Amino acid sequence: MDKSKYISNKYIALVNSGKVINDDGQTEVIEALDLLYNQLKKPFSLKNIFNTKSVMGVYIYGKVGRGKSYLMDLFYQSINNKYAFRMHQHVFMFQVYEYMKKANLLNNKNPFKYAIDQLTKGISILCIDEFEVLDVADAMIIERLYRELHKKKILMVLTSNTEPNLLYKNGLQRSRFLPFIELINKVMMVKKINDGRDYRLNNKEINHLNNFQEFYFKSSDISLLKRFFVLLSNNKKIINMKIRHSNRDINISKTANNVAYFSFNELCGSNYSYIDYIYLTGKFSWFIISDIPKLLSKDRNKAKRFQTLLDILYDEKVGLVISSDIKPKEIYEKGDGSKEFQRTVSRLYEMTNKDWLNKIKDKRYKKLFKI
Repeated sequence: MDKSKYISNKYIALVNSGKVINDDGQTEVIEALDLLYNQLKKPFSLKNIFNTKSVMGVYIYGKVGRGKSYLMDLFYQSINNKYAFRMHQHVFMFQVYEYMKKANLLNNKNPFKYAIDQLTKGISILCIDEFEVLDVADAMIIERLYRELHKKKILMVLTSNTEPNLLYKNGLQRSRFLPFIELINKVMMVKKINDGRDYRLNNKEINHLNNFQEFYFKSSDISLLKRFFVLLSNNKKIINMKIRHSNRDINISKTANNVAYFSFNELCGSNYSYIDYIYLTGKFSWFIISDIPKLLSKDRNKAKRFQTLLDILYDEKVGLVISSDIKPKEIYEKGDGSKEFQRTVSRLYEMTNKDWLNKIKDKRYKKLFKI
């Protein structure tokens, strides 16, 4: 067996065992991960592997559900050491800002350097899932952030739906962001997973709103949503709650047993950011979200907040129950960012299926279901 193809060998073994379907569209990505794995295990053979000293890692992009996160996790699990760290892009940026805040409280003269030093302490490789740049504040510091990671010789695996040259397209002050794109193209192996099967979608019939998933209901079936809340609350006391965070109040009209009940408008109609959503996932293990509407192009901000929320719930392995009178694919079909919103559609299919119970972080709830 060729030891230089460690990730490829693991992938082939999974295919042969029937646990994974062989996908030719993933081949080039797997080969790049082989090279990065070899670089990590044999850091002094860099010239032999890459013919350059500047390679930083692998940037994987492609359509939703094509296995980007799966391949990154296959690589991450293969490393299997304490020097690697894997997180979602939103969480990564959240931690950068939190460390910068801490540095300011400590009167540190260089909050940015303090944040980088804290994030990379003892780390040799970072795996960042769902990389994207939509916030101008993030765009203004990302090039500096990743250049510092490169200087520290931190290896990277990034997954994204967007090719590097199209990142932050039409964003404010994009000219200041272009050096980051140049950096990625220069120091990373950029690999696209070619089009093919969406592995998040189930093979079963998904055309009928009532039938395709176990945890996605019509808004008119409000009694079912309430029954789910009662089931998940598990006889714990139901209260309302007001959370003060980032100098604003977040009202939760109904909560019990780490389950929060929101309307779509409560969560996505207000000017919340990913920082607020990350904070909420630290408080609640299940989200019940009612009345998701049809979003039009004028609702771009609501669509983006919902996309951000689903990204965080997905990465944090939070339980989800939804009600809407339309199918997921019809929620936001036209408008700025509708192409990127397809990731949210794909995740809705996965997270409202009973198999999601096997992935949620808080295992206490699984015994409540008899499915």
